[in-house]
Amino acid sequence: MKELKSCLLKITNPERVNPGELPLILAKLDEFLQNEEDRLHPRLRHFLENRSYAKALLWLNDEEPQKGSCGR
Repeated sequence: MKELKSCLLKITNPERVNPGELPLILAKLDEFLQNEEDRLHPRLRHFLENRSYAKALLWLNDEEPQKGSCGR
């Protein structure tokens, strides 16, 4: 989870990341989702599948994300 959280911190603060790094970070997040899908909490999986990275980060920090466009 540490690497996932690191990627989420970068993707939600793109001004701190070299623009060339963003595709690599997105690929890591997709790879994490694919490799860990069965072990992820359903709510976290939902956020990652929908690329709701800010919500995923909030959830990992034990905060309650606001409902978004998906309405769930």
